[in-house]
Amino acid sequence: MSYNIVSIISIVITALLALLFSHYLSLVFFEDANNFRKIVQLIIAIVVMTTFYASIKYILLKYMGINEKE
Repeated sequence: MSYNIVSIISIVITALLALLFSHYLSLVFFEDANNFRKIVQLIIAIVVMTTFYASIKYILLKYMGINEKE
């Protein structure tokens, strides 16, 4: 498995986590019909993706034994 495939897998995993976290956290704080909820959901998704992407990619690279130089 190459470095590019690991990057794509980590992007997909991070996007799914961001979708779930942002959806449920925005539902906790705002009602479903509130338009401000979408903005908060976007901000939460961006924060989750920037926070967890590097760590998930690092774990996948370490687990699969892939070097960046390959």
